[in-house]
Amino acid sequence: MPDAAETRRSAPLLSAAAFVVVIAGLRAAQPIVVPFLVAVFLAMICLPPLRSLQERGLPTWLALLVITAVICVGGIVVVAVIGNSVNQMRLRLPTYEQRVAEIQDDLAKRLKDIDVDIGSVLDRENFKTDQVLSLFGNLLSALGSVLGNGLIIVFTLIFMLLEAADLPAKLRAISGGDGALPGRLDRIQESVRQYVSIKTRLSFLTGVLVTIWMWLLDVDFPVLWGLLAFLFNYIPNIGSFIAAVPAVVLAFLQYGIASAIYAALGYVAINLIVGNVLEPRVMGRGLGLSSLVVFVSLIFWGWVLGPIGMLFSVPLTMIVKIVLDNSDELRWVSILLGSEAPRPAAGSRP
Repeated sequence: MPDAAETRRSAPLLSAAAFVVVIAGLRAAQPIVVPFLVAVFLAMICLPPLRSLQERGLPTWLALLVITAVICVGGIVVVAVIGNSVNQMRLRLPTYEQRVAEIQDDLAKRLKDIDVDIGSVLDRENFKTDQVLSLFGNLLSALGSVLGNGLIIVFTLIFMLLEAADLPAKLRAISGGDGALPGRLDRIQESVRQYVSIKTRLSFLTGVLVTIWMWLLDVDFPVLWGLLAFLFNYIPNIGSFIAAVPAVVLAFLQYGIASAIYAALGYVAINLIVGNVLEPRVMGRGLGLSSLVVFVSLIFWGWVLGPIGMLFSVPLTMIVKIVLDNSDELRWVSILLGSEAPRPAAGSRP
């Protein structure tokens, strides 16, 4: 039998092996995990409205029916926006290709006037608009495939919301009357739900503002750019840049450099106001993640769960951080994941 010292030495290796097995399982079960993950995310958002409807006197079945109807209508709208935008892009593809060709010819002429020869770098064969469109459509198709599993997501969401009401009683029964475990899990659940709810509201505000700004600039597909801004706002710093690139490029193709600059300035202003002013004030700076952690989580969850994993990378990492923050033994990991060091308590020595 191994002694206690040997067990302690082998514990990190066993934990690392278990982590690898879990990640490999998640990656292999991606078609099942992604719809389940979307359902969990929606359940966190829908639980406060569900309880609000119940407190107003609505029976549980009717409150669930209202929530489910709203989710279904929202999913149909998203699918319609994505499908219509992709079809319109394909119809307008020749116009965009012609505009790209004109820009290439003009740039080549200007460089030639100043005796700069860049050879075949600006060859039109190197700039194929249909390939760019197909790359841009990968994320939209991935999102559409998730929404295609809408029936599974909706049923999973309904059962999760039904189970949420009985969860505290089950936890008390498991703990044998000890309130420490249910209390800790309640704090974790409340923190996660609060983070997801507030982040979703701020992302929705970002999407609405981007839609209005693109509509004012008369850029094609303003609702699509607002939807992308809403989704990518869950990824701080990097997400806003990724969401802005296709919209700014399209503004440039349509109206030239001035429109592209206005579009870029609008994105910068919106993200500065929402991300740097509203979000820290509403959520608190302690719930931030370091830029390195955001970048690594983007790559890691994208590798494990695909394009949808990239969208959920920061919420997933944020959930892990909240769980670690409520553990006395692993709070130091939560501090490492954070965007800033915790402030020392009043009266304590630095």
